[in-house]
Amino acid sequence: MTQKARSGFLLSVALLLLALPLSASALTFVNRGASTAPRTVSAGQTVQFTLAMQSPEAVSGVTVSFQVRRYSADGIISPSAVYTKTVTGQAFAAGESRQYTWGYVIPATLVTGDYAWVTRATNASGTVVYLDVAKTVSNYTFHVDGVPEKRFVRGINIMDLGNAGGVLPGTYGTTYPKTSLESLQQLKARGHTVVRVPFIWERLQPVPGGALNTAYLGYLMETLEHAKTAGLGVIVDMHNYARFTSGGVQRPFGGAGAPTEAQYADAWRRISAAIRASPAAYSAVYAYDLMNEPHDLPYVEGTFSNPVAFASFEAGVEGWVGRDTTNTTVSRVVRNNQGSLKVTTPAIANASTVVLGARVVATVKRAASSDGPTFQAKVFVPTTTPGSAVRARMVMIDSAYKTRYGEPFAVTQGVDTRVYFKPPADAWTNNQGVSVEFIVDGNDGSAPFVFYVDHVAQGTQSGEAWPARVWEKYSQAAVSALRDAGDGKLLMVEGYSYSSAERWPENHPQKWVSDPMNNIMYHAHIYFDDAYNGGGKYDASHAVELTHAKSLGYATVGQLSIARVKKFTDWVAAQGTQGFIGEYGWPNSATQPGDAAAWNADGEEFLRFLDTVGMGATMWVTGTWERLPDLNVNAAYQLTPTFVPLSQAPVLEAHPGNP
Repeated sequence: MTQKARSGFLLSVALLLLALPLSASALTFVNRGASTAPRTVSAGQTVQFTLAMQSPEAVSGVTVSFQVRRYSADGIISPSAVYTKTVTGQAFAAGESRQYTWGYVIPATLVTGDYAWVTRATNASGTVVYLDVAKTVSNYTFHVDGVPEKRFVRGINIMDLGNAGGVLPGTYGTTYPKTSLESLQQLKARGHTVVRVPFIWERLQPVPGGALNTAYLGYLMETLEHAKTAGLGVIVDMHNYARFTSGGVQRPFGGAGAPTEAQYADAWRRISAAIRASPAAYSAVYAYDLMNEPHDLPYVEGTFSNPVAFASFEAGVEGWVGRDTTNTTVSRVVRNNQGSLKVTTPAIANASTVVLGARVVATVKRAASSDGPTFQAKVFVPTTTPGSAVRARMVMIDSAYKTRYGEPFAVTQGVDTRVYFKPPADAWTNNQGVSVEFIVDGNDGSAPFVFYVDHVAQGTQSGEAWPARVWEKYSQAAVSALRDAGDGKLLMVEGYSYSSAERWPENHPQKWVSDPMNNIMYHAHIYFDDAYNGGGKYDASHAVELTHAKSLGYATVGQLSIARVKKFTDWVAAQGTQGFIGEYGWPNSATQPGDAAAWNADGEEFLRFLDTVGMGATMWVTGTWERLPDLNVNAAYQLTPTFVPLSQAPVLEAHPGNP
């Protein structure tokens, strides 16, 4: 082919290509201008936004979204929207311009600040973007005179000094590490403002009332000083579950041989004094977290008087049947020279937590408050019954068939235990039945379940203290000691029952700490694995958790988690106090590769909710020894030997707090 012929051929090809319609992947809409009015608004007013866009060719199935997002003084637009309007199924002829106008009514809760309209047009699946407009110039922005902005911090837990807390005293470098300055600087660079640093009481103070261990204290002080250099605040967390191990035995607060309130207060007084001795370390302290996840504390029985037998089992089973009559059987036996109800269920495999027991319906015997407002049941669980932990509780079904649960009492297998239950006054009238239930954790399916109920009585109780009240007294002692010592730092007080956000209102009907400085923040925990009450273990797949959420009426796991955490956030608002989520988390792609995107979507919903209520949070977890491929299911970063953000990091970092 001659040079002239080749040139003519290329020109023809070029003209042909220009004549062909553009592919969707190459299509770009033209922004024909926008306007916003009025430019300054307050609660209840409507701000209107108009934008015109033009398509150079015919296209259908277009989705257009309009979002209102806050932006900072330096022009950075937030990734979180306070308002979104989406229209789908839009069609454009070639060269057609369309104008869209939307109004946004300013809610009473919107904070003062500057906001921008952000517009995005895509194909139906969102994989092709035709228009993406995010500007902070005048015709796209407006100012809101709203409520004062809430300040809150966000960050992550670093489980280094608290690693292997059950191995005591442990050995530095073998049992537990400490966090390097470089790791803290990396976390700060990713947008975190605070880290929660667990420590183990027995390592720091081997003997209650005694001196602090200088080596372990040194590791904690170095971590605080490094955090100061990195620009991070630290939540100093006593990670002990309201227990102290001595002589190889865990001793829960309020129990025999456990630290007294005065000894617990003394520990915090000494810790505060040691930290205040270093100005750099003390300035890094964002808060003291007085105790991680108090749970299963002893019940102070007080006096149980004027007992009336509800069930003695001297003449038979008295109408009691298995809670699950399909698998559970009951029989009357003699134990310790008295009648007893034996409850038996065959071994159950692949169930980490099971609830079993016996019940009597009202048609056989209805409980009457005139016999006494408080139940007492004496129970016994043999050591042959499988499970790492057993709890017992009583239950009443009221006239509306609503279940009223008593406090779960920790049961030591092989030891008689008394369980108490005071149903609310409105549950007694025409109630439908009473149960005694056993909750077994850590079942391995190795043997049948056997329980005994020796008697159930009613009477009047005085001088008792429920486990949650035991914790309230201990926490108040620590607060008073720190304030008396002159320490004015923020004090985080966790709740009973593993600091459960969902169970917070029933464990603590009202705030309880008296603080002369009014600088208390109540601190709760929540994880998204609700189907098996996993508490962050995530033994089930996302599909199982989603099925569970939908069975309860929620479209996503994230929405169910929001409903659960609202029990706490609503309590905080109603009590007029401060709140914090000290632990939450969801699986990374290294441990649940097929579910990572779905879990991230739930995490996004959850954090967006916390943003709306202005509540701080620290995610669980990272640490010096959290390394690929062997990771905690919730780990969001590998710190060493190289820093690696994991799959949850983009979601976490998109909600950095507002310190």
